[in-house]
Amino acid sequence: MSKITESYEAGRATMDLEHRVQVELILAIEQGLATGKGLDELRSILKQLVDYSEVHFMSEQMLMRLYAYPRINEHEAAHDKLVEQARRVLKDFCSDELTSVSAELLLLKQWLLDHIRSEDYAFHLHLSDA
Repeated sequence: MSKITESYEAGRATMDLEHRVQVELILAIEQGLATGKGLDELRSILKQLVDYSEVHFMSEQMLMRLYAYPRINEHEAAHDKLVEQARRVLKDFCSDELTSVSAELLLLKQWLLDHIRSEDYAFHLHLSDA
């Protein structure tokens, strides 16, 4: 196996793991809402999601630059939108505006899953051709 192939496989495995962590954090928040966990604990999990997503997106975008991904601008814009949405949900949590949190969280989860299945998959295909 070449060094480039090894690097690609390691990057892909890392991205897949990071995507799982993002989804698990959203699921933990949903479960916490459903079971009546304390708001401080839910805020903490949501803050972890925002922070983790920012770091994940930064590393993913570095890989895109490294492998000259042609759709990097659109992909970065999608990342910015997700972080903005997650921050909005966090702001609502922090201001106790909980009436829309469940709906916003559902949108956030669906957006993340759709992003992974479509845009991140397209990037994986690009890496496969590199």
